[in-house]
Amino acid sequence: MPLQRRLPLTANHSETNPVAIHIIRTGFFSVNTLVVPLEEKACFVVDPAACQNSGDKNKITDYLAAKKLDCKAIILTHSHFDHITGIAQLKQAFPNAKIAIHKEEMSELGNGVGSMNDSVIRLFDELCLLDEVAAQPPADIALYDGATLDCVTGPGFGAENWKVISTPGHTPGSICLYNQKEQALISGDTLFAYGGYGRTDMAGGNEAQILHSLAMLRERIPAGTHVYPGHDTDFIME
Repeated sequence: MPLQRRLPLTANHSETNPVAIHIIRTGFFSVNTLVVPLEEKACFVVDPAACQNSGDKNKITDYLAAKKLDCKAIILTHSHFDHITGIAQLKQAFPNAKIAIHKEEMSELGNGVGSMNDSVIRLFDELCLLDEVAAQPPADIALYDGATLDCVTGPGFGAENWKVISTPGHTPGSICLYNQKEQALISGDTLFAYGGYGRTDMAGGNEAQILHSLAMLRERIPAGTHVYPGHDTDFIME
């Protein structure tokens, strides 16, 4: 979703990508779908949004095929409709890939249109997406603060280096993914460049929670970390 406001946070636009994370802008709101490489030509995909209604249904799967990558997991930073409409297409291409989302938002997938998404879709008057969202498969794995992504991919691919950080506020189950070894943070719609952060004026949003989450990130994530947000440009924290 478009950012809500900004905090005084110093950031530089990134010209490098040390862990070779590939950004594919997909879906209605140009979500940063991320293809994150693992060992042995495996990868996980974050927030797939490519779908029929946005005219880019095959954008993610075509890239994975071209690079001969095996998607082991589909990780969702949160369940807003603009971040999830490509799950079914990706799952069809990689049926063994597990879908994972924070435990607070498991009910938004696989049960028609969840209550939070129904409210947000109607707010944006994107009623054409109700059926698209309703068709998405359920999540396989409930994530929680401190979990490592090998619980989704299985052992042997290096996903244990990626840790879940619970950052509620934009939605109750918003998460970031942090790789300390590679100094990389996937921030979803919690944190954007130049101090921007996700809206809290929609169903499930909580301003006090997101401010607490942002303060926690500033304490835990060191300068020099490469941040990949859910929209707009990636950047380096200073």
